[in-house]
Amino acid sequence: MKFKGILICLFLTLFLTLPLSSPSIPQTRDATKVYKVAVLPFLIHSQENLDYLREGIYDILMSRITQEGRIVVIERSQVERALYEERPMRLDEAAATKIGTRVGADYIVLGSLTKIGNYISLDARLISITEEKPPLGVYTQHKGIDDVMVKIGEFAQDIGYKILGRRATAGRPTGPRSAFIQREERIGRIGPEGVGYKKSQSFNFEIKGLDIGDVDGDKKNEVVVMDPHNLYIFKYDGEKLNLFQKIEIGYQHNFLSLDVRDINRNGFAEIIVTSVVEDNLQSFILEFEQGKFRKINEKAGWYLRVLEHPKDGPILMGQKMGSDGVFIGSIYQFVWKKKSFERGPKMPFPKETILFGLTMADLRGDGKIHTILFDQLERLIVLSPDGKQLWKSSERYGGTNNFYETTKKKPEAYRPVDAPPFRVYIPGRILVKDLDGDGIPEIIVNKNEFKTGTLFEKLRSYEKGEILNLVWEENGLVTNWKTKDIKGYIADYQIRDAENIGEDELIVAVVGYEKEGTGIFSKDRSNILFFKLN
Repeated sequence: MKFKGILICLFLTLFLTLPLSSPSIPQTRDATKVYKVAVLPFLIHSQENLDYLREGIYDILMSRITQEGRIVVIERSQVERALYEERPMRLDEAAATKIGTRVGADYIVLGSLTKIGNYISLDARLISITEEKPPLGVYTQHKGIDDVMVKIGEFAQDIGYKILGRRATAGRPTGPRSAFIQREERIGRIGPEGVGYKKSQSFNFEIKGLDIGDVDGDKKNEVVVMDPHNLYIFKYDGEKLNLFQKIEIGYQHNFLSLDVRDINRNGFAEIIVTSVVEDNLQSFILEFEQGKFRKINEKAGWYLRVLEHPKDGPILMGQKMGSDGVFIGSIYQFVWKKKSFERGPKMPFPKETILFGLTMADLRGDGKIHTILFDQLERLIVLSPDGKQLWKSSERYGGTNNFYETTKKKPEAYRPVDAPPFRVYIPGRILVKDLDGDGIPEIIVNKNEFKTGTLFEKLRSYEKGEILNLVWEENGLVTNWKTKDIKGYIADYQIRDAENIGEDELIVAVVGYEKEGTGIFSKDRSNILFFKLN
């Protein structure tokens, strides 16, 4: 199964990066219309668990069908909700048309995958909902997955041709890479040659999260790091991270997020951790009192995250875990009351927003607050103050290997009852900073590049990453500067004054930058990189 997963990822890499072919161009359709396509989960007929193939097919279709300003793929959650509401006895063309109509689609894609012995057959169709047109179909049977995935790629290209009456060309942009912090010449800024970084000593544990703040009240910032179940508090002297205290919480924990901020305004930054124990949330908040750290809150059932509000400063947010082991309901602000954080007012976010990979900013400097978040496909989205989508990235950002597994997730009609635990990935943080002092905030995000996996439930392995600084120009976010490729996986990052010299730095936690041992016996080590921003 692992080998098959690697094969599917290799084909994904091929199909998501190669340009589309461009045969002769017939007359195109209405150039102003934006077509909506819904993609139903493919039915799987096999004694094996082939969820990874379903995910791979969806990833190829979504990426290759989407054409900015012409064709959009309807959010997966909307389609799955409509499928649940319809509850069709058979997922045939008639049922698919009803589901497509429910979600407002112009076209809908459905299909099935059957594996008998070593042979895999694929049957897929594109159905027009708003126009009288014959379906576009593909059927193929092959030994192994390679030719099947080729057919999926061709089918995805043909969908765009069928809808628009032409084929579009797509390619991956390339650009110069020189310094560690690279500015885009496109906006008239010259890259600062020679800008580098400092690297911490290596750690023999996997860093999952990082943040910076004054946790002991000495008016100096400490660097706080977490692995899956321990917290490490360091004092940084500009050369080495010196361990101040290690806090062991328990091996049963799986830490998901870390924030270090003085939310209750008492001069001591709280250490705020979202954690799961088996299938349940056991989040907690620590504060330094009388020479040691103690829990001032335990929030069972709540995900916790700090939001840097553009008007109110840092606020603590919380969101519940539902009975199916995933995010549910509204996001609330937690307020300090009588030596404890308690649930306060509801936050003004659209329905189904999750509190990870989420922030707010006055992007244009006009006093209007926008919401910035990652969607389920790791696209960066900007929402207007009234919740309307203003912009959506074509590239993916915020991907991590930070996850938990739950057995609470109810099996959908297309997911086998005996499927393995459902894996929930936690997106990276989104920072908002005005680093150049022009009064216009910049958006800082991570971008990890995978060697295997992407949005799969079970397969993610990153080999390099970068941090990007984005600014709003006219109708969207564009790259202002970015770091040079960073070897390994970017686990977390922050912009703070870690060295306590009055200057913010970009601090990046990396796993796999260095390795211990050689060959198959090698083990990834963790490091923290400190980038000067001036």
